[in-house]
Amino acid sequence: MLETICDDKDVVLVVDDDEMIEEMIQGMVERHGCRNVSFNDPAEALQYYVKNSQKITLMITDLTMPVLSGPDLIKNALRINPKLPIILMTGCAEEHIPDDVRPLVHCVLPKPFVKAEVLDAVRTALDKGDHQHVSS
Repeated sequence: MLETICDDKDVVLVVDDDEMIEEMIQGMVERHGCRNVSFNDPAEALQYYVKNSQKITLMITDLTMPVLSGPDLIKNALRINPKLPIILMTGCAEEHIPDDVRPLVHCVLPKPFVKAEVLDAVRTALDKGDHQHVSS
């Protein structure tokens, strides 16, 4: 039996312009008990988050995306909910992460990653996050 890393109220927002990575992360967290919503377009993800922020307990986003960058998405989301736990994925070297973004994320997940790294990051972010569940 698979280990459950989320409770039944956790909803993970997955954002990556690479559809293959977005679907892979979505499948991983889903198989381990997390409900999730995923987007390839960060602007659409932000629109969704603005309307549904009370339902989202964790965001996993890529660093570099067209139209709206990961850092811009993160900053906009945190204006709505400053306690939202965030995992930042990147294929870039650590020095490409803006200094003002580092303290905003619970962890940086370097690409390529393995399943165990993703699941550990999700578990850690949800455990350390000061998020609150809101009844739907």
